[in-house]
Amino acid sequence: MSASPKSVPISPEPGAVAATSAGGLRLSGLQLRSFGLVAILILVSIVFQILTGGTFLSARNLTNLSGQVAITAVLTAGIVLVMIPGYIDLSIGATVSFAGVLAAMLSAGYDFSFWPTVLIVLACGVVIGAWHALWVAWLGVPAFIVTLSSLLAIRGLSLVVTNSQTISPSEDLLVFSDYNLSTTASVLLPLVLWLGFAALLVRDWRARVSAQIATSVVSAVVLPIAITGVLTIAAISTVLNYRGLPLPVAIVLIVIAITSFILRYTAFGRRLYAIGGNRQAAELAGVRIKLHGTLVLVGMGLLYGIAGLMLVARLDSAPPGAEVGLELNVIAAAVIGGTSLMGGRGTVVGAALGALLMESLSNGMSLMNLPSAYQPITVGLVLLFAVYADMRSRGRAG
Repeated sequence: MSASPKSVPISPEPGAVAATSAGGLRLSGLQLRSFGLVAILILVSIVFQILTGGTFLSARNLTNLSGQVAITAVLTAGIVLVMIPGYIDLSIGATVSFAGVLAAMLSAGYDFSFWPTVLIVLACGVVIGAWHALWVAWLGVPAFIVTLSSLLAIRGLSLVVTNSQTISPSEDLLVFSDYNLSTTASVLLPLVLWLGFAALLVRDWRARVSAQIATSVVSAVVLPIAITGVLTIAAISTVLNYRGLPLPVAIVLIVIAITSFILRYTAFGRRLYAIGGNRQAAELAGVRIKLHGTLVLVGMGLLYGIAGLMLVARLDSAPPGAEVGLELNVIAAAVIGGTSLMGGRGTVVGAALGALLMESLSNGMSLMNLPSAYQPITVGLVLLFAVYADMRSRGRAG
């Protein structure tokens, strides 16, 4: 008789047991990776602040940077859920572009009002995700092939429906790029998310102590809460010095919070890690692999729609050939943040930090007026080292 799915012995954070001790302070592999990314981001920010004469860390540029990273960060939250059970998605750029084209066509071409346009675009993304799930999860076609075919087909569909012309959306859709939260909301949203994060860390620590698992309160609770608290206060101060928290950033924070909670604190998230760690063992343990694959791919489809609305608002237009190569940037951000291409490992927060690092490099080089060709070179090298680090860490874990 097969075991119940609830009995799958999988940690919500694979790699967390591989801790490094320094004078009683024990840091897991995931913590080392996240803290390392934060340190790199701080170093990059200081370097660009010097090289750009103080422009990089200005409130105006940081607010603009947050808008640039929003699309990538929203999609990295989804791609982590897709990659952990061992799938991949190469259609991101084409599907997001098509969602933007659809939004512009409905709002400007057919005079749809705001909410019907938004709901139809989100529904379209879900349909595309369900189409991928049908072929990947139920018919067994490799995700690489299915999403590659979607990349080609949907990119062509965008050109057909627009007659290769750029379409401008109605002004009401620009809320996804131009709207900023009020002062009160700009303070409350980050603080509530930080307090929720802190409460969950404390709950985890108490559970480990009750189970008599050796856990350092400094590394498990104090250090993460302190670092995220400082970053939260810095972020609030920055947005208040400009216009307030941009709506795209608020959307990103909410998406990251939801997807992180799903992965870390639900049985569904633990089963995703189990599938990616050992698919055959997960199936023998009773995990419904097809259902889980369907849900993550449909969820990714929903994020296509959200990102498409943010894209068309940010560009104030819907070019049918927009976001070529976006899927590579999203996957690279996830890998840089610790998500394994082989499945079974990754966190949403790490992937979001990877997205922020990539966009920071791009933004800083743009402010320095460096040729755009240097940007993909830099991202490619960073990605190569990130994959190498992942392979080395797996070798040590083995």
